[in-house]
Amino acid sequence: MDEANVGNGGHAQPIPDDAVEARPAVREAMAKAGFAAVDTGDGCLAWCRTTNDGTHTMISCNNSLDGDPASADWIAGRYGDEGGFVEVNGLGLAGALDAADLLPAPVRVDGSVVEALYPSLQQALDDLA
Repeated sequence: MDEANVGNGGHAQPIPDDAVEARPAVREAMAKAGFAAVDTGDGCLAWCRTTNDGTHTMISCNNSLDGDPASADWIAGRYGDEGGFVEVNGLGLAGALDAADLLPAPVRVDGSVVEALYPSLQQALDDLA
């Protein structure tokens, strides 16, 4: 992965595979879903997957690449390359991967940019439907 735009002019730096510190189950799940490890700055790490629609999706566990896959410490978000975000927290790794596939772009039907953290995937989907 080349440098990834992470919105508002920020850029995430890719982390080489041999430098990723994560348990095998997490690494395998993230690779299978098309995510690559990035350093987003300020000591925060995330798994990132870019799209072709001006957004990207990131998943992390307490700003880290690793954590207990069953714990509800994971967060998934979809971010506009030019701003806006939709995040869901309190997820296990499987739930975060599901959310990554379902979260809408951070733009409302009227074109306004969304910046919101939701306690559940369903609440995010309902709010942005």
